[in-house]
Formats: sequence, structure tokens, C-alpha cells
Amino acid sequence: MDFEVIIGERTAKINLLESTGNLLRIAVDDKVYELDSVTTGNGVYSIISNGKSYDIDVVQGKSKKHFIVNSDMNEYKVEIEDAESRYMKAMNKAKGFDEGNTIYCPMPGKIVKVLVAAGDTVEAGQTLVIVSAMKMESEFKASKACVIKEVAVKEDETVTGGQKMIVIE
Repeated sequence: MDFEVIIGERTAKINLLESTGNLLRIAVDDKVYELDSVTTGNGVYSIISNGKSYDIDVVQGKSKKHFIVNSDMNEYKVEIEDAESRYMKAMNKAKGFDEGNTIYCPMPGKIVKVLVAAGDTVEAGQTLVIVSAMKMESEFKASKACVIKEVAVKEDETVTGGQKMIVIE
């Protein structure tokens, strides 16, 4: 299981390498740690790493992937970013045209249908392109009436996450 943990300005890549009972082997930015973790209460954990004991209190934040983590005298606001949350952020980014009016593909997939061409005038809500990813089809629609400036993909093309698909004026 791979995900990222965002703490303030720092993003750490976390890989769960092995889990057997209370024993965990994880990699944090490719550095491997062996942990003995026990739940001592609701959201309270006792963790032993390299012979040192840590008591950690984890409180649910504003969503299911946001937490407040307390350790000793420190408090950290933590966000978990996994494949689902990266996908949702990319979808919201694409729907919002917040990057210079460019629609990006949120994850690797295949272009099923391109429904517009450069120069076309489209209405708000009109489907522009359909992408198949993770056995689901996603429609990318115009959030406002606009003119298509560029179509950067074609049908049956395989695309990567973050790849430019449509630019509007």
C-alpha cells in the first residue's frame, strides 16, 4: 500500500512493506523502519521504534483523510494522500479549469471519445472528452460556455495522469 503523508510543507512517501500482528515494516521516503504498534485507546497508539517508545494521539480532522496528530508536546496537521484522493483532486482540478483553462487527465487511462474540435463553441455542461480509467468511464464537461482552443488527445490514445487533454479560450 503506497500513499503520501502531507505535514505542513513536507510530503513524505509512505510504503507499507509488511504487517504481521503489531509489527510493521514501513518505508518513509525509501528509508525502512520496523515498528511495534499497539492501539491503547480510541485513536491512541503506542509505538516502539529502535528501542524508543512514542505515544501518539490521532484525532479525525475536517475529512476522513485529515488528522491532527499529537506526540509529546507537538501537534501536527496531517493529510493522507492516496490514489483515491489524488484522483479526486485531479478531477476537481480538471472540472474547475483552474490551470489556465486546461483540462488534465487525472490518472492514466484511455481516451474513449473526443466530442469536440479546436474552434468549437460549447455550452456549460457539454461533454468534451470521455476517459476510461480503472474500469470506469469519466466524462469531462465544460464548466462554462466557451470556445475550444486546442484538443491535445485523440480517441483510443493511452494517456498518463496529469496529461493535457483540452484547452479552452
